[in-house]
Amino acid sequence: MSDVASPCVDVCRMNPETGFCDGCFRTIDEIAAWASSDDDEKRAVLARAESRRLGARIVTIGESFEATLALPSGSIKHFATLVNDLNPLHHDDALARASRFGSLIASGTQPTAHLMAMLATHFSRYAQPLGLEFGIRLTRAVKADDVLTMSWRVVEAKWKASLNGDLVKLEGGAVNQLDEPVMKASATIVVMHKERAT
Repeated sequence: MSDVASPCVDVCRMNPETGFCDGCFRTIDEIAAWASSDDDEKRAVLARAESRRLGARIVTIGESFEATLALPSGSIKHFATLVNDLNPLHHDDALARASRFGSLIASGTQPTAHLMAMLATHFSRYAQPLGLEFGIRLTRAVKADDVLTMSWRVVEAKWKASLNGDLVKLEGGAVNQLDEPVMKASATIVVMHKERAT
């Protein structure tokens, strides 16, 4: 017996514009699969339906994801060279050891690039994302051999017909292996339905 109640409110009318039921905000496939779904699958459907009720069509408000990034000294040097960041704190081990940081530090563009790329990687699994605006605040130097845990969370999303997608606002950031914040971030992106190849 399932502990998750059906969201059906006896307004069973599929909206041709959205593809969702006007009553429960589920798709026809989600409605058909409800009885055979386990409780975790039902909770995921309820979260998507609540997002749709609030105005999103593609993403789920509250959706979150994370990734880890290890930064050995070779990676720091290589990335700084690729982006033409010639600050010796990213290249010269001896100079960096003698600095107030005590080791090589990553160019700020390195963890920033990985954090931003997470959005494309995550949303492209089921949709087509496009970045619009990013705010990044670096709060602590990232040192050689740090391991960062980077995360994002959807805090707001609304369907924008002019963009043919959800306009999505996210909050994110990163902490090092000592759980010290190294970055805070915000982003505004558009997430569109994935185009089908013809």
